[in-house]
Amino acid sequence: NVFFTFSFGNKVWNHNRMLGETGGTLDANRVLLASQLDRWTTPGQITDVPRLTDANYSRQENSRFLEDGSYVRLRSVTLGYTFPAGISSKIGISKLRVYASGTNLLLFTKYTGADPESNIGQDNIQGYDYGVPPQPRAFQFGLNLTL
Repeated sequence: NVFFTFSFGNKVWNHNRMLGETGGTLDANRVLLASQLDRWTTPGQITDVPRLTDANYSRQENSRFLEDGSYVRLRSVTLGYTFPAGISSKIGISKLRVYASGTNLLLFTKYTGADPESNIGQDNIQGYDYGVPPQPRAFQFGLNLTL
């Protein structure tokens, strides 16, 4: 079994990127992103990265941080093998199956945040990425025996 999910054309507000690129945070000790090395510093300078603001949270939200949230995700894969009855009966088992499965194995996206499916922990606020960790990747292995 293989299960993919996808979304195309949606936008995600990358609040984490906005905080990391503007410097205008409630906590002046926040680490800035590497893109700040290209920020605007002098009049006449040509760059698409705005200047830093001070730590009193006086920055401006704008569409710069509204990103394409399109993605294709390999949500789950399950691979299994059921041994022929002739083999399993030789060891006193009527049915023997081994399997492996995984969830959230691959994500294809141009979104720069951790996960384009993020929200702020509330189902009714989608498309707003503010410190929510990405979905966990998990692996399972198993053995089904019927005596």
